[in-house]
Amino acid sequence: MAPATTSSDLPESHRPRCDDAALKAIFDQIPLCIWAVDRNYQLVYANATFRSRPPAGIASSLHLGASALPPESAAERRAHWQDAYQRAFNGEAYTVTIGADSYYVQPFQHPKLGTLAVVITTTPPASTDDSVLKAAVAAIPDPLGIYEAVRNLRGQIVDARITAVNATMCSVTGYRREQLLNQRLLDLFPHYLNDGTFADLRRLIETGVPVRRTTTIPKPSGEQRYVEVHAGKLNDGFVAIWRDIHHHYQLNHRIRQQAELLDQIADAVIATDLNYVVVSWNRGAEQIYGWTEEEVIGKRLEIFFETRFSDTTSDEASAILRETGHWEGEVEQRRRDGKYIPIHSIVVLIRDEQGTPTGIVAVNRDISERRHFEMLLMKTNQRLEEAMIEARRQAAEILMVNELHDLLQVCQTTNEAAEVIAFSLQRIFPRQSGYLMVRQPGTANLNLLAAWSATTTAPTSMSIDQCWALRRGLIHRTCAGEGMRCAHIRADPDDCTCCVPLVVQGEIYGLLHIAGTELPRSELIVMTGDTLKLALSNLELRATLREQAIIDSLTGLYNRRYLESSLPRELHRAQREQTPLTVAMIDIDHFKQFNDQYGHDAGDTLLRELAIIFREHLRQSDLACRYGGEEFVLILPGVNRATAQTRLQLLRETVQRRQISFAGRLLGPVTISIGFVVCESNDQNAHLIIQHADTALYAAKHSGRNQVVDFADLHLLPSDEGNE
Repeated sequence: MAPATTSSDLPESHRPRCDDAALKAIFDQIPLCIWAVDRNYQLVYANATFRSRPPAGIASSLHLGASALPPESAAERRAHWQDAYQRAFNGEAYTVTIGADSYYVQPFQHPKLGTLAVVITTTPPASTDDSVLKAAVAAIPDPLGIYEAVRNLRGQIVDARITAVNATMCSVTGYRREQLLNQRLLDLFPHYLNDGTFADLRRLIETGVPVRRTTTIPKPSGEQRYVEVHAGKLNDGFVAIWRDIHHHYQLNHRIRQQAELLDQIADAVIATDLNYVVVSWNRGAEQIYGWTEEEVIGKRLEIFFETRFSDTTSDEASAILRETGHWEGEVEQRRRDGKYIPIHSIVVLIRDEQGTPTGIVAVNRDISERRHFEMLLMKTNQRLEEAMIEARRQAAEILMVNELHDLLQVCQTTNEAAEVIAFSLQRIFPRQSGYLMVRQPGTANLNLLAAWSATTTAPTSMSIDQCWALRRGLIHRTCAGEGMRCAHIRADPDDCTCCVPLVVQGEIYGLLHIAGTELPRSELIVMTGDTLKLALSNLELRATLREQAIIDSLTGLYNRRYLESSLPRELHRAQREQTPLTVAMIDIDHFKQFNDQYGHDAGDTLLRELAIIFREHLRQSDLACRYGGEEFVLILPGVNRATAQTRLQLLRETVQRRQISFAGRLLGPVTISIGFVVCESNDQNAHLIIQHADTALYAAKHSGRNQVVDFADLHLLPSDEGNE
């Protein structure tokens, strides 16, 4: 048995409890409004004072479950109360002034209703005098007092003054009412300054955190009474109930003493005279040896059990006992059932006041369990060493899988991911071979992405139907010819194989195949498969998002965002390589009238057809971007002015000649206007280039449309058009 606890706190089972009815009766006697609100601002409790005289600005008649907020017509006051309640829900206790009144608001955690906001008016109603409050205190059955803070010139709380007590409080403390009223708490009970009681009460006044602790009240007679104090904030002070728990505390103390005594005699305590006749046999001896006290008292000890010595003999032990008065060692002794058990024995020679030996006392402890654990210790240590080796191996495997995850998270392309996967899987599965197949989007085919180990024979492609794991959506294992092998497997027939489907939310992303004379542990396979399938899905998602970010969904051309990031790069390259760069801005002539005549669906068809024409006439190094609406921008690296004029004129003519059909009829004819600028100097910038191309386009449209205008030729145009 373990030693008894010596804490002065009363066990929870012995604490006096105050039931809900008593609490409500106490609150109904207090002439202060007390109410509680849940997170929906609904009233869940209100005392009698609140029910009879609610605070100003709140509805005059409220029932439980009703909104505890002012009406919506009083928007400002309603907002103040919402803020006050919300601060309490967030764990804050504070005093707030709303209108002309002050309130103390604090959070309260209810076991069923959750977090509540509890509100107490900090001053009694004007119609309530001090005698009413004191009368309410006197009516409360538990020892209760009201205290106000005593502060120094710097505003620090140095004590608390008693302003009201009831008769029960006087009975518990042993003081008359006149001896308590207006007295300072520390003058009556100075030890509260050292045992932490006053520190808790001061913190209560400052923060509103309720106090519950065990302490003592010394009576005038000097008697110490143990009490349990429950205190809550009230104005610039607190109200406290002091419950007398003295009898409970003494009872608990006696129980602890008895428990300590029982712990001391848990072993077998055997007393004999000098002839080994038993004179005392405790319960511990009964439990260890099996004989009762009635059976052994008055009889010689050797009748009941035999003792075997290991490191010494019986005669040697007796000689040491006579010489030193003490012997200690481990022996084996026979129980009532005939079984020998290991015993740790301490034998002491008892002497009288003259030093004459009068008897022998032995304290024997059954160490069977200890011996059993000692026997198991070596096996346990061996298993522990094996487990530590396995744990280190598993930790290394987890570390490698985490490194694979981290590397895959920063891969930008599938090719990068393939290199990372091949390198990492070789480390994770060094005694196995395998490969990773990746599904082609929109098809039932998978292509080889990565393989590891020189013994791997991996297919370059396969279909979903060739793998049982992909068809079933479950890991599929075979070993030494047992089980159905997948059609794609080319491993040695004696090898064990494992196919792991890489599926995310029902979508097949790939297949992980592992083969070897033995397979890795299942947890490692599953963990690696989870890492790979999440990485593959993330790569596909990033590619999709990257495409959506730079591609115009209607035409399939690059969008304006891509243009703004690409043009500075192309300009820098042209300046570095000293080559020309042509930027052309294109606008569909009379596109608004086209939409009005044929409809917006026909307009979308026209934009898509124009994108097809651009792809037909542009080189692989050229860029075509939809700038916005019916405007497009072409970037032509390495194209000088003459070549640009020729190519753009050809593009304009192609558009004019193209027959575009929609809904069974021909649209058009359609023409475009083009303005372009050739960058040949080092002082150009992307914004200025676009501005120049736009200026040239504007001139082309004002010159009659369906033409190509070079920004460098604007001075040749009529003055009004050039200025435009």
